[in-house]
Amino acid sequence: MRIHKFRDRNLTEDFIDIHYREENAQIRGLFSYLESMTAIMGKNEQGEKLITVSEIYYCEIVDRKCFAYLEKEVYQIDYGLQQFLDAFHGQGMVRISKSMCVNVFFISRIQADFNMRAKLILKNGETLQLNRSYKNEFYKYICRLRGKEDRYAAEDH
Repeated sequence: MRIHKFRDRNLTEDFIDIHYREENAQIRGLFSYLESMTAIMGKNEQGEKLITVSEIYYCEIVDRKCFAYLEKEVYQIDYGLQQFLDAFHGQGMVRISKSMCVNVFFISRIQADFNMRAKLILKNGETLQLNRSYKNEFYKYICRLRGKEDRYAAEDH
């Protein structure tokens, strides 16, 4: 892939054009990365902070409030879990339980667990439980991101 960079001081807004022959895993990854630069407002005891979706390891609903977990910080965000997933599903966010979603780009490894569940070990050392009722959808999402054939599609029929 070739990259051309042009600096134009007369622009009133920065923009990026992407030209491609077909939407493959590399192009989807580029789209996902660019879209993950979206900033949202988070708040905690120290105050408010703009955070990008690409910083969020996972989100969890606790007492009807949505919390975004970064590498070492936690922020409350003004989203419901489904609303957050609808907005940022294309940026690596996928549901893993009724009250939690994870950014697949921060998963270090996946370990099998009892009762058809799986443990997701994140890059910051935290472990999350992948509920079995969300397991097929999770693996389908991973396959789509990698541009691989969806081996779980047959299980839906």
